[in-house]
Amino acid sequence: MKADKVSIKWKLIGYMVSFVAMEFILLNIFQVFFLDSFYKKIKVGEIKNAAKTIVNIIDDTDNVDYQNTLKNIARESSLSIEVFDSYGNIHYSVDRPFGIASNMTVEEKNNFFTKTKANGGSMLMFEDFDSIKRRSWFKNIPGIEPMPNDNKELSTHNEHNQKNDVQRGKNLIYSQIIEYDNKEMLLLLCTAITPLGATSQIISVTIRYANAILLVFSILLAFVVYRKISKPIMMTNSKAKLLAEGNYNISFNEGGYREISQLNKTLDYAASELSKTEQLQRDLIANISHDLRTPLTMIRGYAEVMRDIPGENSPENIQTIIDETNRLSNLVTDILDISKLQSGVTKLNLKVFSITDSIKSVIERYEKFMGSKGYNVVFEYDKNVYVNADDIKITQVLYNLINNAIKYTGNDKKVIIRQTVDSYRAKIEVVDTGEGIDEEEQKLIWDKYYKAGKNHKRSTVGTGLGLSIVKNIFILHGLKYGVESKKGSGSTFYFYIDAVKIENVEKC
Repeated sequence: MKADKVSIKWKLIGYMVSFVAMEFILLNIFQVFFLDSFYKKIKVGEIKNAAKTIVNIIDDTDNVDYQNTLKNIARESSLSIEVFDSYGNIHYSVDRPFGIASNMTVEEKNNFFTKTKANGGSMLMFEDFDSIKRRSWFKNIPGIEPMPNDNKELSTHNEHNQKNDVQRGKNLIYSQIIEYDNKEMLLLLCTAITPLGATSQIISVTIRYANAILLVFSILLAFVVYRKISKPIMMTNSKAKLLAEGNYNISFNEGGYREISQLNKTLDYAASELSKTEQLQRDLIANISHDLRTPLTMIRGYAEVMRDIPGENSPENIQTIIDETNRLSNLVTDILDISKLQSGVTKLNLKVFSITDSIKSVIERYEKFMGSKGYNVVFEYDKNVYVNADDIKITQVLYNLINNAIKYTGNDKKVIIRQTVDSYRAKIEVVDTGEGIDEEEQKLIWDKYYKAGKNHKRSTVGTGLGLSIVKNIFILHGLKYGVESKKGSGSTFYFYIDAVKIENVEKC
């Protein structure tokens, strides 16, 4: 048990550490391979949105203060905003951080204008400082030195640039053909792409510290999860093993999280049901043993009498042996029937037949034996109902229900079989006038060898399996069934079955 606890605990810690490590790797991959491209996409989106805003401002003839608005946009977005025509005339300029068009020749402006127009009316380009410096229109920009031509000077210049991220960065340039002052002009925007070297280092350090804190937190969380979830599950597992060994007197703790509490309630219910099942199995074995021993004792006793005492070899004694043999045969048959029904081996042989005629046939057979003993079996019906079912098994149901009613009916020895029809469904009821069944016992009487109260005793001539066989036949047919009973008011066993044909009759 202790080894299992340690194993779960360290597995949880391992999962948490693996999660933090995977997160650290993914963040570093993102930083190395995707941060620069994401940054550029964001800057492209910003400069295009700025261009759209600027065009809307320029087109707004009611906005008399649009130049201050453009200056604010340039300052907030670190943009240079320039508007010039195809002749190179600059009509508007906000040089922030520096302008490009103001340092172009007329020919270069015209080429820029022509290329933008040929590109569909807009053009986007990245220009690093080195390539910009080689352009003639860049050489006169204040504060930026031109690129040296000598190799030695170029090497010295590159070493100087390594100390200056701004000069090693790039510019994002966006141009768009617009209408300005009722003329076709070029809007030229430029913004700096800041090198992410220093930013990347800051992010790396931040990720390391964040992951260290997350790692400690994850280990603490693993211990909390272990105590709150894993430990209760392990306790439940230990008790479940005792349950599997046959100890049904255990109680599962219903505390903790909802799912664990529900599991424990289910296991408590399973323990209760297994305890009942075990008791029923013991009763089944005891009752079968009793039912087997009684007829065997009778058969053996009468056989010994017939062997040892002259003149006892009479037809009465022989008939007693035959009756007890039949009783044994019926018990074995019932056990085999219920075993087949519960195992699913039995298949239904469906056919259309008159259930009304089947009831009358069963009653006629009982009247031959019970009429002399004063039993009165009444059949109430007004229609002849045909059903699609297994007629042999339905007849077995009728025999068992009627036999059960005869055994437990009251002193008036009256049994009523009632057939009623509602639309295309027939309801069959078997009513006795006996002592009735307690409400809490009504669900249990369908179990094998269930013994109800004193007033609902099992007959000495039955096998105790009749109602259990009936229930399994109902289940096999998919029929709704039940019992209605109150103490002192008799019992009514019923079932519903679909009718395929209904015929009116003249009399009941």
